[in-house]
Amino acid sequence: MAVIEVGREEARELSLRQRWSHYLVIGYVLVMFLIALNMRDSTLYATVPYQDVRAGVRVLYPQNWLLDTSGDYIFRVRDMTSPDFKTTILIQIQPISPVTTARNLLDNLSLSRSQSLSGYRQFPRQEVTLGEDIAATSMAYTFTFSEVDPFLQSVPIPVQGLDIVVIQREQAVIITFQASAERYDELFPYFETFLADLEF
Repeated sequence: MAVIEVGREEARELSLRQRWSHYLVIGYVLVMFLIALNMRDSTLYATVPYQDVRAGVRVLYPQNWLLDTSGDYIFRVRDMTSPDFKTTILIQIQPISPVTTARNLLDNLSLSRSQSLSGYRQFPRQEVTLGEDIAATSMAYTFTFSEVDPFLQSVPIPVQGLDIVVIQREQAVIITFQASAERYDELFPYFETFLADLEF
């Protein structure tokens, strides 16, 4: 019986042109990935300008959010696509006396909210700086939100909020951000972008 030994054919080396083709394909995929990521971010964080000349407020707010200026506030936008609590950014301006402080305003806000919001709880206040060295005071808080529609039964939703109070020219500017506690950290960059573009 004869044993026939079959030798493997030596692997062919890639030519210079084939190697460059591989490098170009990898480079092309990376460039396309970066372009897609940029397009996604520009779509997610697209903004629309809003200006109230009377109040002296100019902002950029998220493109797909619903704008409302009909209440006792200067400006309110809400993300109506949120499945639970509608994420809200609100700006109010109140005339104040020369002796009014941010602490007075936040105390009044806390008092009214504790009477109207279920499970309201506030956290310690902090001094913060906005934009070009604008001193402000912030206060974080939580409450539970329930649907007001009697035909809808739903589980109360924990909501996290943040108020920022700026006092200037004998008026107080109160900027509020509220989102469901579950998505608060995910949505907070929208508020940071909003604050960075806010002029008043």
